[in-house]
Amino acid sequence: MAAAPPTRSSASRSSASRGSSSTTTRNTPGSAKGVRTAGPVSSSSPTVQLDSAEFSTGSYVDCLFPDDASLESVDVAAENLRRRLQVVTQDIRQLLRAQSNDNNKQQAQDLEATKTAIGELYTRISEMKAKARTSERMVLDITQDIKSLDSAKRNLTHTTTTMKRLQMLIGAVAQLRHLKEQSKYYEASQLMQAIGGLREGFAGFGRVRQIAALNDSADALQRGLAGQAFQEVERGFDSQGMLIGDARVMRDACLCAQASLGVEQRDKFVAFYCDLQLRAYLAIFQLNDDVSQLENISRRYAWLRRILRNYSDDHAAVFPEQWRVGEALSRRFSETTRDQLGEIMATRENISVEDLMSALSDTLAFEAQCNKKFAIVAKNPAAGDDESSESQLVHVYEDSGELAATFTGAISCAFEPYMSIFIRGEHAKFEEMIRKFQREPLSIDNDPSLSVLASSTDLLYQFRESLRQCASLSTGQPMVDLSQVFSQCLCSYARDVLVHKLPRITSSSTTALDDLKSISLIVNTADYCASVVGQLEQKVVEKVGGEFKDKVSFTACREALLTSINTSIRALVVGVETMCEPAFAALTQVPWQSLQMVGDQSGYVLLISSAMEACTETIRKSMSGSRYFRSYCDKFAARFSERYMAAINTCGQISEVGAEQLLLDAQALKSTLLDMPLMGADRDEAEKKPQLPSAYTKIVTQGVGQIEALLKAILAPSDPPDALVDRFLLLFPKTPSETFQQILNIKGVKPADQPTYFRVLQRMLKQTAASSERSSASRSTQLEASKDAARLNSASNYSTPDLKGAMPSHVAQGISSSAPLASKKSKPRAGEHVRLGSTPGSASVFGSDSQSAPAHRSARMSPAATGTSGAGGMSPDPLGITGGGNSNELLPTASAHAVQVAFSPNSESMSPGSDDVVVGRSSTDAASSPVLASLAANATATRTKINENLRKFMSNMRRN
Repeated sequence: MAAAPPTRSSASRSSASRGSSSTTTRNTPGSAKGVRTAGPVSSSSPTVQLDSAEFSTGSYVDCLFPDDASLESVDVAAENLRRRLQVVTQDIRQLLRAQSNDNNKQQAQDLEATKTAIGELYTRISEMKAKARTSERMVLDITQDIKSLDSAKRNLTHTTTTMKRLQMLIGAVAQLRHLKEQSKYYEASQLMQAIGGLREGFAGFGRVRQIAALNDSADALQRGLAGQAFQEVERGFDSQGMLIGDARVMRDACLCAQASLGVEQRDKFVAFYCDLQLRAYLAIFQLNDDVSQLENISRRYAWLRRILRNYSDDHAAVFPEQWRVGEALSRRFSETTRDQLGEIMATRENISVEDLMSALSDTLAFEAQCNKKFAIVAKNPAAGDDESSESQLVHVYEDSGELAATFTGAISCAFEPYMSIFIRGEHAKFEEMIRKFQREPLSIDNDPSLSVLASSTDLLYQFRESLRQCASLSTGQPMVDLSQVFSQCLCSYARDVLVHKLPRITSSSTTALDDLKSISLIVNTADYCASVVGQLEQKVVEKVGGEFKDKVSFTACREALLTSINTSIRALVVGVETMCEPAFAALTQVPWQSLQMVGDQSGYVLLISSAMEACTETIRKSMSGSRYFRSYCDKFAARFSERYMAAINTCGQISEVGAEQLLLDAQALKSTLLDMPLMGADRDEAEKKPQLPSAYTKIVTQGVGQIEALLKAILAPSDPPDALVDRFLLLFPKTPSETFQQILNIKGVKPADQPTYFRVLQRMLKQTAASSERSSASRSTQLEASKDAARLNSASNYSTPDLKGAMPSHVAQGISSSAPLASKKSKPRAGEHVRLGSTPGSASVFGSDSQSAPAHRSARMSPAATGTSGAGGMSPDPLGITGGGNSNELLPTASAHAVQVAFSPNSESMSPGSDDVVVGRSSTDAASSPVLASLAANATATRTKINENLRKFMSNMRRN
């Protein structure tokens, strides 16, 4: 065994003994102050305190240095502590090594001890197993005789039981033979059930000859009894199906037959009875007899009701109740009737819809009665809910819950191939209704609750009844065909009734408002039908079979109804426009060429406003849908602007005063148009002042804006031509030649002088195109220059002083002032420009700042924009400059850019009549920097064109 590792106390003692020999420095009474001495440390010295569990650093330091004089030995004390630390560290390492070696040896010893214990345990378990096997053999030897006796007892008991059953079976077979001879069917049925139970015990004795012979004898007796019982039942009925035998004996015979041969014999008895009863039915209802035709189908069902009643009164006692003979008779009747009806309808040439529907209705009623009589119900096997979908339903007997076959469709399925007759009949009925609605006059009911035509409700009611009837007849292809008939009839109703009855309003009509009410009523009716179509489609999809659901579609009729709504709204627009025709006629009769002064709004404006207000209020009160009223407002606003423009074009020549008066009238009509969506609204709604739809406001603004632009162009003087063309290009940037021709005609320019105006127009268009191209190239060059400036400002610190040193002071100052902007925006965004600096030769990169906007606007505003008109003391703004429009539209692209550069607050001043724009102080200054050189080259390339456009602009300003 290895020696135990040294304990902590022994290690501490050894380290303490080693530490006691270390050199210390202390002050002794006989030594000079600060003299270092070496000697052992007492047990109360600070070194001993290091091993204490209650070590305190402060106390330890105070012990080492009790006074100021002892501080001189700090170095010695620190050296002693370091040595002490090295010694303790070495001791710890030795202890750890010793402990690790001891642990390894201990683990090896433990492993060997564990192996030895496992071997001992295995030996003991093996010994226990051997003892257990020995004990088991001893027990088996002791109980072997007991087991033999138990097996003998069990076999003897089974043999005794088998012999008793065999004796009982032999006696039962003999007794059954005796009962057969005496025709005692009830006792025989009970005995046959007992024989069946006994024979089950001999199922494994088929190879025993005596038992096989006994089984054959029992089978022969059972077959004989079954035949004898069937003959008993046959003798109990005569050829007419009337009961002549003893019902009790016949019932016992039925029970005996069922006990002998089971379900097979039962079906034989039931088939015999059904055939016997239906023999008279086939004799009465032959194919070629009148009583067998569709119109007499109710007699068939009456005959079966009489037979079932006779069965319940007399024959029910013959058959067991669980045989359900009445139900079986009804099913055989349904099969026979279905086959006969199929043959009759196949051989009959013309089948009237009335006969077909009458026969089908009676058949459906009969099937429902059969289900009710025999307690057959439909249930969901999962939830037991009668309202579940048809695909999940099963039919069961209500009393027992057993599965059953429903009577639904047992006979009516014969009518399905001929449902096209019903579909054609319904289609003809609907078409006749539509023709009737078309012939009837359109009447307006004063009842506000009736907002649709009565014909629509009548037609849809007939649709609902027809759908209900078809769903009761068939849920297959006939229902899909009926849905197509609905769609076709609704299309015809929308086309032949709604659109056909739209009234034609004339300006001289005295019933214009009533006609507008009628049109609004048609819109309501079409909207109502369109909403009902969705419900109708959903109902058809719910009722039709699963494989036919995708074939149901009402898209065509829905589109037809929406088309009728759009047509009706257009009719409303045309009607209101017709009501405004007298006012437009008055507009064309005013002598606009000789008008001397601008006054209040013209008389035709009041006529138009009154007509619009009366018509719109009537339409709003009559129309039920707000979305269609808004559609009417949108369409009328667009149409009114076109009609107003056409009326102005037919006025002939218009003077500048006339144009100003028309501008005033256009503003009044624009205000009326903006108020139109609120005309006829309730007081509460009007007080709320709802916000107009942005789309409607845009339609009105664009439509009236075209008229105002035309009138503002007419305000421009025709001499010189450049002024008129310039004003036209400002107002009509897309430059339609037809509009320019129209303006020349209205202003009274002679046809001989008009080519001059068109040449000026073409010249300005070419100049504008060239300026745009140069402006695009200039902007691309300026972008490259701005990138150079950004790279210049983001370079190292040594490059900037060198660059400034090579420039004049004012150029260097300009570069310094632009550096912050360039560093923040190294790449100009869209809409930014490179503007000339505040000093010659300088440059800066900046966007379209707000400070330059007033200068641009003041530089480009013409005197006509701020001046007053001498007519009537009014001061209209014919150019629309002060109306908040975009002033950049007053100049072509190149000219606007030139004015922005020339008139910016930081650029050099220039008088309107100057011939040049000073870009830099000298070429030497510009060449001192790559950025300035690029800007100077760019400015020199565009200088000539900028000055030319500025001279033209200022000349036009003076003329205006």
